[in-house]
Amino acid sequence: MHIHSTASDGTYTPKQVVNYAAKKGLTAVALTDHDTVDGIKEGLRAAKRAGIELVPGVEFSTEISSESFHIVGLYVNHKKKDLIKLTQEIGNSREIRCKKIIAKINAMNVGPEITFEEVNELASGVIGRPHIATVLLRKGYVNSIDDVYIKYLNRGAPGYVPRFKLTPKEAIHVLKKNGATPILAHPCYISNKFNLKDFLIEHQKEGLEGIEVYYPTHSRQQTKLYKKLSEELGLLMSGGSDCHGELNGGPFIGNIKVSYKLLQKIKDYRKK
Repeated sequence: MHIHSTASDGTYTPKQVVNYAAKKGLTAVALTDHDTVDGIKEGLRAAKRAGIELVPGVEFSTEISSESFHIVGLYVNHKKKDLIKLTQEIGNSREIRCKKIIAKINAMNVGPEITFEEVNELASGVIGRPHIATVLLRKGYVNSIDDVYIKYLNRGAPGYVPRFKLTPKEAIHVLKKNGATPILAHPCYISNKFNLKDFLIEHQKEGLEGIEVYYPTHSRQQTKLYKKLSEELGLLMSGGSDCHGELNGGPFIGNIKVSYKLLQKIKDYRKK
């Protein structure tokens, strides 16, 4: 219920995502590309042929005081013009950001020069830092993708450039307006500066309806905590692999199995 494709920064096309999920024996899969819905049409066609259920989704990267929060929207109406317009604006800002990052890295003179063109060749959809990271790795700047982020791309690193982001509340409002069920993704990454329960309560008032309980880097203790919070606050439970294809040692599709009962609860909730 949380997978990316080449429409954003994954390495599998939407069709490949669906076919891989079907091969793994999954009943349903959600396509939740970063800040775009461009892959959903292809995914839905592939799902129909593969006999698997595809949940149309999107994942918005949002920010409060330089802290990152990701909001997944399941069952988003991917044909709505205002949603498409917003994702296009975000996509344009990503391109501008990438050009600034490339310029900063080239100015450091620590390796072979990289160009926007060679980075863009890797991006079938929304361009992002993973594509820059891949080029830097290929050109010998570092020995691993993790090192690329630590040395050049993470917040505070010399190549970091902030980009246009919605606030969580703005993302939730956009998702609700376009028929989606907003869910807080991978809460394990939220900074200790924020009280998770308070954040959930505050944003539940704005339309937040769920939380990812099951996620690859959630410890047993965290999973237990997030499940308890969802039950206490009446939030829907979700989860997923956050697969980006071959990146970061993947694929991971099917590594985190979420019971179909949770998806059914989301579907039932949407009927109310």
